[in-house]
Amino acid sequence: MFKDHETGSDRARGENPAVDLSHDQILDSDADDAPSAPQKRRRNPSSLADAYGNWRSGVSAKLAKADLTPDLAQDIGSRRWLRGAATLAGLTALTLAFLPGFSPVSAAPAMQMDDHVRDEFRSQMIMPLALGADSGRRMGATPAVIELASAPERPRLDLVATLAQGDGFDRMLRRAGVAGEEASLIAGMIGEAIPIADIEPGTQIDITLGRRPAAGAPRPVDALTFRARFDLQLAVERVDGQLRLDPRPIVVDATPLRVRGDVGSSLYRSARAAGAPPGAVQDFLRTLGEEMNLNAEIGADDEFDMIVEYRRAATGEVEVGDLLYAAIIRDGRPRKQLMRFGREGQFYDAAGEGTMREGLIRPVSGAISSRYGMRRHPILGYRRMHGGVDFRGRTGTPIYAATDGTVNFAGRNGGFGNFVRIRHGGGLSTGYAHMSRIAVQNGQRVERGQVIGYIGSTGLSTGPHLHYEMYRNGQKIDPLSVQWVTRAQLTAAEMANFRQQLVRLQMIEPGAALNDLAPDTSTVEEPVREIDRIENRQRVD
Repeated sequence: MFKDHETGSDRARGENPAVDLSHDQILDSDADDAPSAPQKRRRNPSSLADAYGNWRSGVSAKLAKADLTPDLAQDIGSRRWLRGAATLAGLTALTLAFLPGFSPVSAAPAMQMDDHVRDEFRSQMIMPLALGADSGRRMGATPAVIELASAPERPRLDLVATLAQGDGFDRMLRRAGVAGEEASLIAGMIGEAIPIADIEPGTQIDITLGRRPAAGAPRPVDALTFRARFDLQLAVERVDGQLRLDPRPIVVDATPLRVRGDVGSSLYRSARAAGAPPGAVQDFLRTLGEEMNLNAEIGADDEFDMIVEYRRAATGEVEVGDLLYAAIIRDGRPRKQLMRFGREGQFYDAAGEGTMREGLIRPVSGAISSRYGMRRHPILGYRRMHGGVDFRGRTGTPIYAATDGTVNFAGRNGGFGNFVRIRHGGGLSTGYAHMSRIAVQNGQRVERGQVIGYIGSTGLSTGPHLHYEMYRNGQKIDPLSVQWVTRAQLTAAEMANFRQQLVRLQMIEPGAALNDLAPDTSTVEEPVREIDRIENRQRVD
């Protein structure tokens, strides 16, 4: 096992390589070679360093034998492999145990802050400057402070005044600080251009007041502008020391807005999706609902057609007016057409007949010639009860059913001549006498406003008229005690004008009112400074 110092050859030739021996092992080997020498065991260390070295050597030897970190790719499933897996799991668990968290780390503030300190910081902020206020601390006056004789004023003051309901224009100006004489002068100038009563309450007037001519004197008006009408803006400016009125007309396009489309699953939603204003859609449904059952008589394949008053100003404002035309179209032909006509703004159908209102319909539009009650019979010559109301009318004038019902008599009825009786709900019935011709049959279902016959003079009658009766539970009652409405009729001249207006409306193309307006060359926009973009006008209540 040892090399020869002279030849360098090994004493023992074998396959095992030479190993180094420790000093203790050499001593033990020498003791084996000399049996006569006494055996000595050197186990007591001479110092603490030797003891630590011996302990470390022993622990290292044991750990080397334990083999805690074998190659896990070999001998999978053996005891040695399981020992290495346990070592890996333990080290992983130890690593996760010492993993740092992500919770915020609380740090002590740089200084203690209370409400007083926070208010002190707030007084030094620049945020109030952006909102039009000032910043910094304000201290009470001391004897060292000298009061100014007069404080400087702004050379110009911008105000916004509102014309209230029942307010006078001059009174509004005086409330804004304008001198009484100058306020009366401006009100007179405005009154020459437009009646003051025509200015809508709530109109806002922009007022610019100039520098005072003397201390304590009211400020003079340098400029005043407001929207007098949708198509007119009025301005009052001071030129060479004198106030002058400057009317500024505004270009307005008054093309009515026409919206047309399919009814679909919801008439309201379809109309709103097509661009119709919400108020116009409600008027459209309300107007047609008085003439037809919208739920039962309108299908998803039908089309709606509405025309609304619509005005656009060149300045960008839009004003939506009343509903002018309402129609339901089926298979390309109008199912129902209604147009607003006349000073009262009543709707008429294409035949020139007024729309129906809530309640019972007046059977004819003629005047009343004889009322319900006792009277002297014009033919029999003695007093007796008149159980109805007589309406004047020409022969052939249509007679309308007062409301929905079923005809329970249609034919000749003694002194009533050609007579029709209709049974309505709630025990109410109506009768129509002296007809020249009957347009319904017994048992027929009729609707409110349907023509049931024509005025004549059959039976005991002195001339063409309608004798109208009403029954409640079989007993005659005064027809005038039950509310009804009239169905207006247009004259020949009015009918011609009505048809011309209807043709003009139907020639409007859908969406024509939304075309771009031509630019108004009369108004030239002046460049606006950034400082003037801030709304800093003071409002006057």
